[in-house]
Amino acid sequence: MLSSRRSILLCAIAVASALGAAAKDGRDFAGFYSLTNSGEEAGQVRATITLQLFNYSGADIDQAAVTIHTAPGHSEVLGTYSPITEWRDGSDVKFVLHVNVPREDYERWGGRRQPAVSIVTRDEKGREMERPAQVSQRPGIPLEESAAQ
Repeated sequence: MLSSRRSILLCAIAVASALGAAAKDGRDFAGFYSLTNSGEEAGQVRATITLQLFNYSGADIDQAAVTIHTAPGHSEVLGTYSPITEWRDGSDVKFVLHVNVPREDYERWGGRRQPAVSIVTRDEKGREMERPAQVSQRPGIPLEESAAQ
């Protein structure tokens, strides 16, 4: 009986450890966005998007780029901010981009959907890696100096 309890306990610990590791990998980058100065022309909305992104990846990052897509899985890039020359683990970056967004996508951003934000870096072999950033809407992100440059 003691052996089966020990086996169950060890199994529970292994499952909990695996779930914790998977959760970290899914949230290496997270932050906030705000939308301002929007105007529509010919089915496109010209908007200013302010982003504050945090690096929770566990590593310092050099020469990163941030891309914005209309929605997850869409290949159309609306805007790119680069390079982030040095982005320390645990620190944030703040910046502003001006984007043209299809009106339907812009309207979704004000509701339950967000723009798809991803971080683009290169690995040690020079291969491009693109990782998603989880963002939520927050009005009025202040642009005072952030930790990354």
